[in-house]
Amino acid sequence: MHAFGRLLFAEFLEKLCNLRFYSNMDDANYLHLAALTRDFVLHLQDLGYSEQQLLGGTGVTLAEITPPEAMAPLTVIAEVMRRAVALTGDDLVHFKWAQERQFKRLGLIGYLGHSSPTLRDLFENVVRYERTFTDSIHFDISELERQGLVRWEAFLPASVDAGNIMEAQAAQFVSGLSNLMSRPPRLLEVTFRHHRNTNKDAFTSYMNCPVSFDASHTAIRFSKDDLDLELQTADNELNAILRKHCDMVLEQTPKNRDDIRLRVEKSIVDRLSSGRANIETVSRDLGMSSRTLARRLADVGTTYQKVLSNLRKALAVRYLDDVARSQTEIAFLLGYSDVSSFSSAFKRWTGHAPGDQRTSH
Repeated sequence: MHAFGRLLFAEFLEKLCNLRFYSNMDDANYLHLAALTRDFVLHLQDLGYSEQQLLGGTGVTLAEITPPEAMAPLTVIAEVMRRAVALTGDDLVHFKWAQERQFKRLGLIGYLGHSSPTLRDLFENVVRYERTFTDSIHFDISELERQGLVRWEAFLPASVDAGNIMEAQAAQFVSGLSNLMSRPPRLLEVTFRHHRNTNKDAFTSYMNCPVSFDASHTAIRFSKDDLDLELQTADNELNAILRKHCDMVLEQTPKNRDDIRLRVEKSIVDRLSSGRANIETVSRDLGMSSRTLARRLADVGTTYQKVLSNLRKALAVRYLDDVARSQTEIAFLLGYSDVSSFSSAFKRWTGHAPGDQRTSH
């Protein structure tokens, strides 16, 4: 690294601080480096959309998420991407943008990634220092050596659709690595946990490998032979400095809080369609007794039945927004024996029939 570059970087470290921003306490567990939100909003502004259209009502402003180390709720970028699809009429707007995204002002983790010696080192750095840039996404490379597999998962309320975020991250992951390496890494398979009805071919075309949705996890499987490929931006001396600084930041970063409601929601979603989403089964999934689970939920002011009911309601509204899903399919996904039972529950939640929900959108 040139002396002038090191001087600039030293100035950056002096100014560096972990800016934590969130619009309300419910978002406090779901923070993520705000660069994703900031850059997408700036892109949409270039297309003619206003900050009010994109961020209005989220409790977040563009000025607040501009600093390199600013954090913002991942729920906000999910909402911005949802709005972008509605405003543009293009359900691939986020995916296309991510393919061309220019990585700028990514803060400490950005410098660390660029200076990593090899692809394997980059993945290991991301996982080791995950908590320095996200509270809401977890990366898993436990199968990296054996299968070349990199998994990641968003820890958000099940009522929040993180599908657009996962798609954008996969695209920018692939495009970003291609820019850092002498040749694009070879992808063997890409899987997404969420559901998609339309434009699936666009993913297969861009990833140049089999791509599937409704999978057990979101992941990219790389060729194991590529893990030792060197990055063109590798800088061993700088990387060592950065890792030491990341270690210091990590010591000062609180560990993610255990949100029992999110864990319960995740287990319920996995079991709803099978009709086995009862407290006894879910508590076993979480490694505790049903009595302990009930007490843990009571400690945060709720009950298992409230979590189940609120989750079903939120998922029903989201599923009904997808016109390709029939009410019969939605009833099945929510664990109801027939459409009539689902319709009765929906009327109890909202005061109107599921069909009315669709005609109002």
